[in-house]
Amino acid sequence: MRLLGNFSISVLLLSILLPGCGKNSVKPPPPPVSSLGWGILASGERIRSIWGTQSGHAFAVGQAGGIFHTTGTTWSFQPSGTDAGLIDVWGTSERDVFAVGWRGAGRSVILHFDGTTWGKMPSGTDLQLALDGVWGASGSDVFAMGSVLTGSEILHYNGTAWSSMGIPTTSNLSRIWGTSGSNVFAVGILGTILHYDGTAWTSMAVPVSSDIFGVWGSSAADIFAVGDGGTILHYDGTAWTAMFSPTTNTLFGVWGDSGNDVFAAGVSGTVLHYDGTAWSTVASGTTAHLFGAWGRSASDVFVVGDQGTIGHFDGSAWTSTAAATSSVLWGVSGTTGPELFAVGPAGTIIGFDGNSWSAMSSGTTHDLNGVWAASDGTAFAVGYNATILRHDGSGWASMPNGVALPATLNGVWGTSSSDVFAVGGNTSGPVILHYDGSTWSSMGTATPNTLQAVWGASDSDVFAVGLSGAIAHYDGASWSPMASGSYAYLTGVWGSSGHDVFAVGDTTILHYDGTAWSRMSLAFQPSAALGGVWGSSASDVFVVGGLGTILHYDGSSWSPMQSMTALSLQKVWGRSGSDVFAVGEQGRVQHYGPQ
Repeated sequence: MRLLGNFSISVLLLSILLPGCGKNSVKPPPPPVSSLGWGILASGERIRSIWGTQSGHAFAVGQAGGIFHTTGTTWSFQPSGTDAGLIDVWGTSERDVFAVGWRGAGRSVILHFDGTTWGKMPSGTDLQLALDGVWGASGSDVFAMGSVLTGSEILHYNGTAWSSMGIPTTSNLSRIWGTSGSNVFAVGILGTILHYDGTAWTSMAVPVSSDIFGVWGSSAADIFAVGDGGTILHYDGTAWTAMFSPTTNTLFGVWGDSGNDVFAAGVSGTVLHYDGTAWSTVASGTTAHLFGAWGRSASDVFVVGDQGTIGHFDGSAWTSTAAATSSVLWGVSGTTGPELFAVGPAGTIIGFDGNSWSAMSSGTTHDLNGVWAASDGTAFAVGYNATILRHDGSGWASMPNGVALPATLNGVWGTSSSDVFAVGGNTSGPVILHYDGSTWSSMGTATPNTLQAVWGASDSDVFAVGLSGAIAHYDGASWSPMASGSYAYLTGVWGSSGHDVFAVGDTTILHYDGTAWSRMSLAFQPSAALGGVWGSSASDVFVVGGLGTILHYDGSSWSPMQSMTALSLQKVWGRSGSDVFAVGEQGRVQHYGPQ
């Protein structure tokens, strides 16, 4: 299965419930307005930071643009309005929150939440700045810092506009924190710590040269910084000194309820606790890399990190929840009810029951490339080594495949649970299988190229597409080749009828009018390869692809849609034109509906 696009940021989170509240659950927030748009239904992205209020609100930000919010029970996704990677979050209240990050080649992103919506703020600089930290003394005294090509820069917000501040370092900075607007600390690589006294930034003497990634304190004379190789530093108001660390694992986040009750979090699920005398290792309940720490009290502490992990300490024990998957998802389908299935590498299957996503046992470690669900609730998944799985409502089980040679199956579709087609290929050429409700059997093929996807208008009007523009048609008796006029790597096919069929691949969209295939004209050039196509009618068709590409056809022309992600999307499926799902990298499920 080809992965579309090349977005390299690693990110994660999908279905999360606060500890003690049952199984993983992320519900889309109630739509504030009736307009349609794309939002996040699930994500396996890396969570980089968390901040909240004493009133129960908490916000976590992800490296694929996800913003996650809770009022104390379940977490929900908030529309961020950006596909940028978000690295840090801080606020004064649930109606005054700042999030920072970057997208592309150091293009800074600053978002502000007013209690209703997130909006973009101008950064006040033309620098190519990748923002990594934000903190403020008040809503009109906020600092944000990040890296530029020549080192770092710190921005300041005065309640009206952001502006650049001069800083005395060329080292990249990681985080920023302070006790007041005239006592601010910024930390970074190679032991860099800067201090702002309300007038100017100056470099501080530090006893280590390790990279420093996190800083927090209980007062101006009690500040902790953590970093590479388990580094822990303490500032007593006069000088920084190294503290004994019980780990060599890199630490990224630090927060405390007091100077005698401090937590640090880092790689491989590392969580340390300081009791005022010494640091000790505690069991976190996860092995995921952790990047942020924050809490309301010593008995209400959170850590966040890879695989959508949110860990929580209730004063006696740590518990941890994570995404249903962080793997790329290669296929999605659902029933007429609320159930959804998505599949991916190494036997990954996740299921949605209308309320929550959860990982499902597939019984295989083979890559799963396609999934299709029948109206009666039966579902089929196909993949590497001619793997075919069937879900009967209670669980997934392997099926005999009827293939003599090893093959990779890439697509599956049917008219019912007793009339199913699967397509793929092996060293001998393309493979087409058919299931009649009892057994799978091989069908004759009409193309020399491996097939990637299959769809039909009926059991006697089926289309399969694949490599080098290959398209085959089944008329109920035999398969025959069709002239596509293209050499595109076709990976998706769907139609509203047998004389209105769309096929996509590379940056090409083909259309069949019942007589011939032709390439559709686009007023723009797609920025990445196209992977999947689905529609609710001939005038309501969706195409997804790499780098978050989503295109829409209204029956007359194609236009790009705001997907709110830069993650590559692989396939798309829906129940109606206002209930559409797209899946892709890092366990991401995008949903089109009321926002």
